[in-house]
Amino acid sequence: MANIAKIGGFITKALKSSNARQLVYSTGGSRGTFFDAFKEFNSKPYMAKKLSNGIFASSGKIKAEADAILKPICEDLGEFGSRLKKVPKINGKIPKAMQELTLDEFSEYVMLGKVTNLMGDGYGARIILNDPKDVPKLVKRLINLHNEGKIKISLVENYRGNNIHPYINGNNLRQLEELSFKNFEGMERHVNVLNKVKKAGYTRTNMDIFINGTKIEFQIGGKYTTRFGEIEHYLYDMRGFGNPDLSKLSAEQKKLFALMRESYINVAKNNKIDKIYNDYLSEIWDKLKVAEEKGLPFPQFPEPPKGIPKILSAENLFKLEH
Repeated sequence: MANIAKIGGFITKALKSSNARQLVYSTGGSRGTFFDAFKEFNSKPYMAKKLSNGIFASSGKIKAEADAILKPICEDLGEFGSRLKKVPKINGKIPKAMQELTLDEFSEYVMLGKVTNLMGDGYGARIILNDPKDVPKLVKRLINLHNEGKIKISLVENYRGNNIHPYINGNNLRQLEELSFKNFEGMERHVNVLNKVKKAGYTRTNMDIFINGTKIEFQIGGKYTTRFGEIEHYLYDMRGFGNPDLSKLSAEQKKLFALMRESYINVAKNNKIDKIYNDYLSEIWDKLKVAEEKGLPFPQFPEPPKGIPKILSAENLFKLEH
């Protein structure tokens, strides 16, 4: 990785020059050359593992600084927490991260050697809000930190399920969209705000934030959706998109996970059944979000609809909590 990050003056100058596209694309059109080779090479098991170790080490260096900036703006609004993603979990996400890698992210890595920015959530922080009504206060504080130069907000992903209220709405979204920052090349950019409807109901807000040039992830959620968000990772892993970290599960929970995984893989193979289950998951997210907004006790959930194995019930999903 150090060798790639220090490839030398040729690549750095080429990326800065008007001929930069010749380094990335072949003269035959859109067929990739060095850029594609980089992504393919680092997706190989050996290099992915090596890259994962580098991301973990680099993320650890930013943790204390990031905590010191973000924790004070969260403490009176809810519970602040942060974590370093473990190497096996990072490793499982490398192939997908390489597929989604942008030219700007690649160029930044080559020029600055910021290995954490190839994925961005090696370090992650979150707030579990006591009351979703406090989101405007939190957004104002984040904007103040951005304007003071202590953080640089680059991306806001406002996730929600169909017909579910997102955490950030209206004027707060417009205020974030109006923010600008300079990228690593000194070019001015506006914060990219994305409103995304997730078919399985996932309802939270994720932000990409730069602190001292290192990209981190900051999540905003409530006390009920955060619990389900933890479990949602297991659903992601069950479908084969991630590398399951079962280290915190008991022997009984691991057995349950294995049974659920087998059933979920079969559900995912059938588009019609998969949609039915996604609608069921969306109903769970909706009940959780409404309960947060109205200050209600933790909700009761219905059994899975016809055609969905009982093992995949909301009740069983919550048995995977640790």
